[in-house]
Amino acid sequence: MELPLYKTSSNMLYPSDIQEALCQVGIENGDHILVHSDISIFGKIATLDRDYLLNAMIEQLAKAVGQSGTLIMPTFSYSFCKNEIFDIQDTKSTVGTLTEFFRQQSGVTRTKHPIFSAAIRGAKQEYFLDIGNDSFDNESIFGKLRQMNGKIVFFGVNLAACTYVHHIEQLYGVNYRYLKTFTGQICCNGDIYNDSATFFVRYLDRVVELDVSRLEEYLLKNNIMKSSSLGEGKVMAVNAKELFNTTVELLKKDPYYLLSPRSARL
Repeated sequence: MELPLYKTSSNMLYPSDIQEALCQVGIENGDHILVHSDISIFGKIATLDRDYLLNAMIEQLAKAVGQSGTLIMPTFSYSFCKNEIFDIQDTKSTVGTLTEFFRQQSGVTRTKHPIFSAAIRGAKQEYFLDIGNDSFDNESIFGKLRQMNGKIVFFGVNLAACTYVHHIEQLYGVNYRYLKTFTGQICCNGDIYNDSATFFVRYLDRVVELDVSRLEEYLLKNNIMKSSSLGEGKVMAVNAKELFNTTVELLKKDPYYLLSPRSARL
């Protein structure tokens, strides 16, 4: 018997409701998905068992992709940007409760990237672990997702959470960002070594304000991204390759398509 996860203004939200929402946005057996999440949005939590709540969400996401699929969650720490040692095993994720919980689960392995690490479990785990030192190039977790024809799931968040946008900006070559190298130390199973990572950062001497609201509206209107309500929130999903190709075409028409109107134009 299912226990409720959330209480909403009209009903209770159960694990099977998550599965239904994922199905409605096109997540299928064999998919490789990167999940951005905010679990506070769906309603009032209806269980005192925190582990039950978080496990139920992970189980439903894993069930949706099946044994032939892969579940990826961002565990970004920005360690090198803050002059901190990045400990692959112990540095906490700074991007949500669900991501930190998933990182610590059995069978989950984390990438070595000291800024944009990701926790991975599933059929293509080794493929996604094999990344380079650049944050957003073709050998990054984002490039690998596109090449594997993976999908991005927005679980209670909107497109503003989409770090993958920077992968698109870098490969397109927008003029309001530049490559910067960060250096520091990485700790892996107690062994510490020096390393570096490149990050396509924004210029700080001008206004560069990301605004993907137009892109989100365009994707939904043209059925490139699908959306389904879930309690008081929503779940959305988009194919990474389609998102890349669509956004590149929009950038060709307007190189500042991803910026707010108040951002500087060169």
